Amino acid sequence: MKVVQIIEALTRGGAERLVIELAREFDRRGVESQVVCLSSPGPWKGELDGSGLYAGCLGKRPGLDFTILAKLRKRIAELEPDVVQTHLFTANLWTRLAGLRRRDWVLVATLHNVDNWRGPIHILADRLLAGAADHYIGVSQAVSDYYVREGLPPDLIRTIPNGVGSNGAAHREALVREVPVIRSCGRLVAKKGFIVLIEAAAILKARGVRFRLEIAGEGPERRALEGAMDSLGLSGEVTLLGDRDDARELIGDADIFVLPSFIEGLPLVVLEALCAARPVVATDLPGLRGVVRDGEEGLVVPIGSAEAIAEAVERLIRHPDEARQLGRVGRARAKAEFSVERTAASYLDLYSQLLAKKAG
Repeated sequence: MKVVQIIEALTRGGAERLVIELAREFDRRGVESQVVCLSSPGPWKGELDGSGLYAGCLGKRPGLDFTILAKLRKRIAELEPDVVQTHLFTANLWTRLAGLRRRDWVLVATLHNVDNWRGPIHILADRLLAGAADHYIGVSQAVSDYYVREGLPPDLIRTIPNGVGSNGAAHREALVREVPVIRSCGRLVAKKGFIVLIEAAAILKARGVRFRLEIAGEGPERRALEGAMDSLGLSGEVTLLGDRDDARELIGDADIFVLPSFIEGLPLVVLEALCAARPVVATDLPGLRGVVRDGEEGLVVPIGSAEAIAEAVERLIRHPDEARQLGRVGRARAKAEFSVERTAASYLDLYSQLLAKKAG
């Protein structure tokens, strides 16, 4: 079997990390595996360079660049895959269009998020092209349910939870520093909820809790976040780290990991934190229900509540034994149920079923 994964670019993000992890795991299992980017290589291309897993970038221009269709068809024909797996809206859209004329490969599209940002045109395109893929994968039950409500036939979608590689073997025990380090990670956009996390930091400071908060990531909300830090007097407690190549290590070395998001599919950063035995505070996202259970793998708080985040973080800081127990339970759960090995095996099982159906 040969699998080609297609994504817009290998930028720093959860879907992009999954593409890299899957490509490596497929290769370890003896499955021919390559990755194609549509628009630009992105900073994580280097993680595949020299391994034979990166198959280049097609140079798609922003917006409606219909020249990408011929380029896609040509590159796929050159690579001769049995299965093409796409990720995120742009790659899902253009690859389905490219395969409309004729294809002898199986097409599977991965749905990573509850994409309620889509306007009427995006929704119409998804509905018209629903049958252009052989199957869809939702990375959490919440994502699958969302797309079924949006009109995707239930028999065309399967939920396969995201998985991560091992993390945490060499990291220190949580909450042994004199000043605990709280970390979060993600693109600096409004839906990630970092403004709420900064407001929670102000509450913690007012209560006399000692801490450092570090947020890794870059994006258009940086100036607004910096303004909030200044107005709340948090320049000594909060740091925006920018894009970091060592985000996984930063997560694994945190004392507490916080996910303040308003909306997610199944965020890999939380799985990374669990795998590294970090105590987690996460908002009550549908995609995380059953993954982070309140009082078992972490603490779950209402979406958008700075007060609840502050209370949860303070509880973990003041009760480090409880926090470390949450981390231990989370690590065991992540290794058992959310490993990249388990995820890759589920993908390959689906591919085999679809190929057998196509051959029959």
